[in-house]
Amino acid sequence: MRTWFKNANIWGLTGDEFWVEDGKFVSGGDGEVVDLAGKYVMPGFVDAHCHILPTGLDLLKLHLGKCQTKEQVLDAVRDEVGKGEGWLHAVHYDQTKFADAKHLSKDDLDAISTSRPILLRHSNGHASVANSAALIWASVDESTPDPAGGEYVRDASGRLTGVLLERAHEHVTDSAPRPTTEEMTLAILAAADKMSALGITAATDMMTGRWHLADEIDAYEAAANRGAKIRFRLCMQWARVFGPRGMGVDAVRERLASLDESQVRPIGIKIFADGAIGSASAAIHGTFLTTGGNGQLIYAPDRLNAMVREAHEAGFAVATHAIGDRAVDLVMDAYEATGQPDRHRVEHAMILSDAQIDRLKRLGLHVTMQPEFLVRFGHAYRKQLPPETASRIKRFRSVLDAGIPLSFSSDRPIVPGNPWDGITCAVARPEGFDDSENIGLHKAIDLYTRQGALANGEPRSMGEITPGAWADFQVYDRLPAPISSPSAVYKGGVQVRP
Repeated sequence: MRTWFKNANIWGLTGDEFWVEDGKFVSGGDGEVVDLAGKYVMPGFVDAHCHILPTGLDLLKLHLGKCQTKEQVLDAVRDEVGKGEGWLHAVHYDQTKFADAKHLSKDDLDAISTSRPILLRHSNGHASVANSAALIWASVDESTPDPAGGEYVRDASGRLTGVLLERAHEHVTDSAPRPTTEEMTLAILAAADKMSALGITAATDMMTGRWHLADEIDAYEAAANRGAKIRFRLCMQWARVFGPRGMGVDAVRERLASLDESQVRPIGIKIFADGAIGSASAAIHGTFLTTGGNGQLIYAPDRLNAMVREAHEAGFAVATHAIGDRAVDLVMDAYEATGQPDRHRVEHAMILSDAQIDRLKRLGLHVTMQPEFLVRFGHAYRKQLPPETASRIKRFRSVLDAGIPLSFSSDRPIVPGNPWDGITCAVARPEGFDDSENIGLHKAIDLYTRQGALANGEPRSMGEITPGAWADFQVYDRLPAPISSPSAVYKGGVQVRP
């Protein structure tokens, strides 16, 4: 059945009509008429770097984002602790909001409960604070050595503070009971519904396998079969495919072969090179103001090179988290050593020198950035980094002017993830950030639509209104619409919202 959409204001195109058949945009013809009465039509947003399953699971957790002081955090945890049993997970904890920018400790949390495990996850997702019950559950005590690429922070006497960085944070988090496949499916559906309401029609889960790779793939497939309102793209954790406890390449390929790739499609392998700025664990060439350190490499350079090469030789694209400039250098080294660096992506690249931008261009690397971070975490960047470094974080204009492929995304649930918030930040960077890096509105929208599809290795398949692409689009009463929500969202030409 062909559908003829007419009387539309189509973003970025001349003409006022388009056609859809079999879920895709097609050229011309008759068909059932939908009169859009002058409303504005845009491609659906493609969020090419986010965390779909964690977004859904976080909807059930204590949210600390509005807490500005230690006392407010502790009061919120105290109010929550008596409401249930098992682990108390809280999200969006951020010590950089406190006057002294110092973390809470396990002693602070133990004063609330020593029987119920409590874990406060940092807003950047790379650190947390645990009480004694959570550490005991995870078999962590004063004699436990730091894991490679992480730290159980200790005080001057060697006593655990409860602060967990990178792999130490992951270990304690992984010790909590993991969700069932059905719970994951419901969480994915909830996240998809929330994202669709913002005009997002496709999204990439950038850490598939956080709990269990096979079960998570099953959950994404089940969610798609139950009518999920967005398309799913999966970037699988390296260790869950290649590691000693991973599924193995052959088993992964066999499982992925049965997926309907229009709905659930693997796009590559995810590796972490460093941490984050808010927790002073991004690997930088300078030093952090709060710690005097230069951050955390998750893997030694030789190990990172070997991991990238193994994934590359197995035929996968690699997307590597690299926030600090020191990490970006090492990731470029690893990609260049494969001989085909342009197959791969750099995620975040928040601190870049002119020389690094030149090298990114030479290597042909695609870069993804999350402009919403500027408004959500600007306070943390200014507390952790020298003013000039902080002001030049996320060099959108410089990267584009160099001709580097760039896409925008959210990294939700680290931030709320409304694409218009990111677009607004890119067009008019918040006060304190170098405004010479601002870009135009049309380009910012393009980076959150067409370029998102390119990041996922699907050029011309989505993120644009052109024959052959999936008919995923959103309708607005007016544009530009940075403070509004779409009045309708279509996936494959079928209206899924409102």
